Amino acid sequence: MTDEPPGPWRYFQSREVKEARAWAASGGIAVHENIFKSRGRRTCHLLAVDETRLVRAAVSVGCSPYWIQRTNTLHFDLVEPQLTRALDLCPNYPPATGR
Repeated sequence: MTDEPPGPWRYFQSREVKEARAWAASGGIAVHENIFKSRGRRTCHLLAVDETRLVRAAVSVGCSPYWIQRTNTLHFDLVEPQLTRALDLCPNYPPATGR
């Protein structure tokens, strides 16, 4: 891994999955709102262009590298308190009202 910080970070609402994937593919860190809850708790997906940047971003908000989700879309599931830390890094969160 390099010492280059992951980012820039951006929040995406649940219906913005294409935009979140495109942001991650371009080198950004995407925090995408998940429509599903985990044990009744709000969750988001953390996305990045590659596994190295994804793990670095996840660890920077308190996730263990072992929590990586190896599905069709490589990601981390974020719940409290890691979710709060990730959202604090997203300059567009909270999202503008009136969308």
